[in-house]
Amino acid sequence: MIKRFIIICILPLNICTSCHSDSVKAPGHVVLAPEKKISLPKETLAAIPQQRITVEFIGYNDDGDYELFNARKGSENYSFVNAANEKRTLLRGDLVELTWQKDTIYMAGDGDLPQEAKRIVSATKVKDGKVSEFRKGYQKELKYYTVEADKYSKSYLDKLYLIVEYYVANSQNELLKLQIKNRNDLSYSIEAQTRADKEYTMIGIATAFEHKTNVVQWLYFDSTSDLLYEYDLPNDQLIKFDK
Repeated sequence: MIKRFIIICILPLNICTSCHSDSVKAPGHVVLAPEKKISLPKETLAAIPQQRITVEFIGYNDDGDYELFNARKGSENYSFVNAANEKRTLLRGDLVELTWQKDTIYMAGDGDLPQEAKRIVSATKVKDGKVSEFRKGYQKELKYYTVEADKYSKSYLDKLYLIVEYYVANSQNELLKLQIKNRNDLSYSIEAQTRADKEYTMIGIATAFEHKTNVVQWLYFDSTSDLLYEYDLPNDQLIKFDK
């Protein structure tokens, strides 16, 4: 696998620096405007008590009928209806205090049947997660390389950047941790890979030294389940990464 990666890197490549626009800011208070598609009138919402919860931010999902804010607390996963908020400044792992209310939404494709939902009223970042800390300490962008530039959309490439960044910030790989400590340049390759009749996006996180590329860690990302795996080379197996 490593030999193949080195050969790929010698070929002419489309070299991109992630253009992810999220910036690291000091913890602060963000008030979210009411979601336009929420069905309950203001008078009804005013009578519904607000609740608070501190959660670990996972990510935004703006692909459906409603913009969602995904988070977890311990082993429990949560999905909140997120109001229109273009800032998108939170990074995975940040601790956030949410104020939310019960509300009702209508999902297309389900016969427009009403469903109970949790609607965010406001969100306060209370602590940086490891990705935020990584950005502040490393202060460099990761670069990616692919020979299949037309295969991936910009949104998917941006998603992969956040996934790789999350792995780098949370990895226990000692060699990788040393590279980060020394603020050495890190890059990663992207290519499609089939393993056991299943398609993955294979990612090779690498360092460069004296014009030579050295892969520090191979990752496999399953886009259908949003699961990330470390590749265990000695045992030729995938290990789920969930930190």
